[in-house]
Amino acid sequence: MWPDMPARTPRQVIDQAVAENRFGERLLYGMACAFVVIGLFVLVWAAINRLPVIAAAGSIATALFWPAVKSARQTRKESIAIRLLEAPLTRADTAKEAADMLWQFFDGLMLEKQSAVRASSKPARKG
Repeated sequence: MWPDMPARTPRQVIDQAVAENRFGERLLYGMACAFVVIGLFVLVWAAINRLPVIAAAGSIATALFWPAVKSARQTRKESIAIRLLEAPLTRADTAKEAADMLWQFFDGLMLEKQSAVRASSKPARKG
């Protein structure tokens, strides 16, 4: 395939993928903390100075905490899922076995995401 590129073990590939995710995860946690601190500061400052419009802006900034935490948790979940792939991939004797394991993993992951999207897009039934 690529003669000058040394073969890497599944552990090395997985370690690299997890390391690449780590920066984004830390960035998202940092953003979540920043949104909370800044939002609460603006809320308190607006309450002291009796400025309701600015207080609303502080509430919005504080509310941005949830999407950042949700994204960070999803990144963490994906890193753990990648790490869990290490054990079966190191046990695979052939490339075909490894490919089948990856196919099953990603097939299950896509089905999970599709069911989550369907569940969130269904309108509530009136009973």
